[in-house]
Amino acid sequence: MDQSLSRINRLKSLLYRKLIHLLLSLLLIVPLFTGLSSIDTQLYYTVILIGVSLLYIYQVKKPLISVVIRDALEDARHNVRANILKMTEALNATIAKELLVSMDRLEYMFSEFVRSIERDYERKWGYLGVLMGVVGVYASFIITGGYAYYGVLALIFYDTSSALFGTLIGRVRMPYSNTTIEGILMGTLVFSLVLAALIGISYLPILYLTGIALGVAESYSGEDNLTIPIVASLMAYLFKLPRIV
Repeated sequence: MDQSLSRINRLKSLLYRKLIHLLLSLLLIVPLFTGLSSIDTQLYYTVILIGVSLLYIYQVKKPLISVVIRDALEDARHNVRANILKMTEALNATIAKELLVSMDRLEYMFSEFVRSIERDYERKWGYLGVLMGVVGVYASFIITGGYAYYGVLALIFYDTSSALFGTLIGRVRMPYSNTTIEGILMGTLVFSLVLAALIGISYLPILYLTGIALGVAESYSGEDNLTIPIVASLMAYLFKLPRIV
């Protein structure tokens, strides 16, 4: 029972993280999807890279943003509570109490949400994965041009599905890694099928091979948000897969 609850909690946290991961990936695919010029695309990625770099620097040198937000919410709650207590005589005591309870509940929900999506190293050293994801896609574009589209799609489909299935059904781990073989195989299957639907079923073997390469990168690179887009883009470039956009 405890193991089932633990797996459910891990899956719930993973879903929260992957939702944020998906939103960031969509942000990175915008210039490739809209057909911006090479210079404009580089400028777009440069602005995002500077932004996330400043965020990371701030997190490393200052308290994590989540901590700052929690502290701000707590201060605001104390101030509101004090004002409500001052006005208690003029308000219905039941209404005032319900309002205070609701505020406590909202603060608790936010704290639990942040706690569930932050991994241990992120609490200590900041959101490295966000920075590395932008670097990986930017590097993919510089190296392969429009093939960087494959890299972003790999972040969306391979990374998300491998993590979800690895948490749900993963049992056999890769040597010297926490990545599961089940997660890699399912991530590869989802990635290759989605991409085959976009570029043609005849490319399915190459796409499946690309998915396996992504699994190796995920298992041993140290930061898959950096390596997954680069590996996917390079494989698409080397095998001359058709450009999606």
